[in-house]
Amino acid sequence: MLLEATDISKSYRVRGARLQALEDVGLSVDEGELVGLIGESGSGKSTLASVVLGLEAADRGTVTLQGASSAATEVLTRRPAPFRHAMRDVRMVFQNPLASFSERMRIGRGVEEGVAYLGMPKKERTVRMYKALDAVGLPACYAHKYPWELSGGECQRAAIARAIISRPKLLVCDEPTSALDVTIQAQIVRLLMDVCHELGAACLFISHDLALVRGICQRVYVLDQGRVVEKGSAGDMFEHPQSPAARALVSSANRWSDLLA
Repeated sequence: MLLEATDISKSYRVRGARLQALEDVGLSVDEGELVGLIGESGSGKSTLASVVLGLEAADRGTVTLQGASSAATEVLTRRPAPFRHAMRDVRMVFQNPLASFSERMRIGRGVEEGVAYLGMPKKERTVRMYKALDAVGLPACYAHKYPWELSGGECQRAAIARAIISRPKLLVCDEPTSALDVTIQAQIVRLLMDVCHELGAACLFISHDLALVRGICQRVYVLDQGRVVEKGSAGDMFEHPQSPAARALVSSANRWSDLLA
């Protein structure tokens, strides 16, 4: 098992009250597997990803990555060294690609940041950067552009280049196409799938686009109010949803398809 999260619970204090964002959530991703994480807005999808990656600390739970385990109650910088080392093989693609880069930093340097921690020579980092840009369909001249000079689709391609420059074993994609025009979304999804296939990487794909998840993922988890209410193969879940939340999601997606037909 590449990634396994168990008994993850996370709460926030809002205006003096305790808001339970996640409660006893479990999730796993095997090597080379594409796993979808779906649910309504506010169901806890992005919070779960943040906890798994150590961007936020949970109230309780455990995360195991490539055999290295850590309490989810600590952020990444405070997790055990073996776990931090395993995290070098994980990269995230965020929803807003422009926010992923410093507006004062040229794209080439921003992409190189993906391997800055490896301590490799500058020349090798530069070679890798140009190869990563080429892999996502961006000409070499884009290395000298600033993020604000790129379109949304181009900027997301650059963000993917930064994610793959270290040749990760796991990509965590948090709504990577929702900020893009519909005409660009399919290109970015196809690019992500090609990249995963080329690298042999697994992918945890977080999305509200059920048709997309159904088309690319092998297994699916359904979150509802911070709990996993259904999990299983994508085919079974979309054809025969069992939980009320999953049935509502599938019904809503089908209703929109009928209206647009």
